[in-house]
Amino acid sequence: MRFSLLYEIALPIELEQAGKTESEAFWEAMEQIKLADEMGFDTAWMVEHHFLEDLSRSSANDIFLAAIAQHTKNIRIGLGVALMPPGYSHPFKVAERVASLDIVTKGRLEWGCGRSTTAEELDGFRIDSADARGGMVESMRVVPEMWRQRVFPGYKGEYMDLPERVVVPKPVQKPHPPMWMACGSPSSFRLAGELGVGCLSFTIATPKELNAQLDHYRDGIKNADPCGDFVNNNIAGFTTLYCGENDAEARARGGENATAHHSRVHKYFGDVPDRPGYNERSMSVEERQALGIQDPLEAIKEARICAGDVETCYDIIKQWEDIGVDEFMGVVQFNEITHEESMNTIRLMGEHVIPRFREAEKAKAAGG
Repeated sequence: MRFSLLYEIALPIELEQAGKTESEAFWEAMEQIKLADEMGFDTAWMVEHHFLEDLSRSSANDIFLAAIAQHTKNIRIGLGVALMPPGYSHPFKVAERVASLDIVTKGRLEWGCGRSTTAEELDGFRIDSADARGGMVESMRVVPEMWRQRVFPGYKGEYMDLPERVVVPKPVQKPHPPMWMACGSPSSFRLAGELGVGCLSFTIATPKELNAQLDHYRDGIKNADPCGDFVNNNIAGFTTLYCGENDAEARARGGENATAHHSRVHKYFGDVPDRPGYNERSMSVEERQALGIQDPLEAIKEARICAGDVETCYDIIKQWEDIGVDEFMGVVQFNEITHEESMNTIRLMGEHVIPRFREAEKAKAAGG
């Protein structure tokens, strides 16, 4: 099991109106990731969102992650994700940004791909919902081609017509950074497997519910036609994370703020679940909406939220490990949780939870 942090740069409107600034939110995230690097976390991921004021300020995640790389030594840097439909980012620009970020991170980059699930973002960039997935997949297949040889020969497809060009720079990691894809519906889990990329499960589900979705990924990857140069058979799943010394207090504090955080995204989905290309069950939409009104303590009991003392957090994450999740992604900056509380969560995880998993893995490898 690997341990990661996922950042959206959350700054609720109420906190901003009370005086907290975007600059403070960014630099608090920086300090938290620096501590996570010292505490043995494996990756720091950051989403790409646009216009979602009450949920996320991370519209230029590659810039922030480039800065993170200069303040850390070991933790990997997760572009989680780059929005890939050409209306968001031209494929040439994606290839240049990803390769540049791999260089400045000295080969620590993980490259996630996605298409977005909110009307606010899709409509803001005038992207036809029916074309979002197709454009994403076509871009995911063509970008690695730009790195395979000095001269990219050009490409003409359904969503793009690209001329021959020398696309520079090239990534440090050879043949390229590990590829991942955001997953939130049965078909997207299967598609990620078929494309041979890692699964970034952005659903707030119980382990049992998530395991049923992961079966789609596992089926897809059995006969993968990789969009990149190798298969990345890994599963990452995220939830809000709050760890404290007192179990009851941590459950209450973390649970209430987690449900409040996830409820903030409702206003941005719009009618996307009813649109062509999106009109199947989307766990990433439905589970966030359901969690926003669920009793927080019940959500913790179901392992939808990870909140409690170190023992409770360990038990919840163990449930995720038991269904085959390779990487646990915790959101520690959310709603009204303070910077000091987020730092304490990272410290407790690094001192008490992560070592238990590492020791168990060593014992298993040694035949214990």
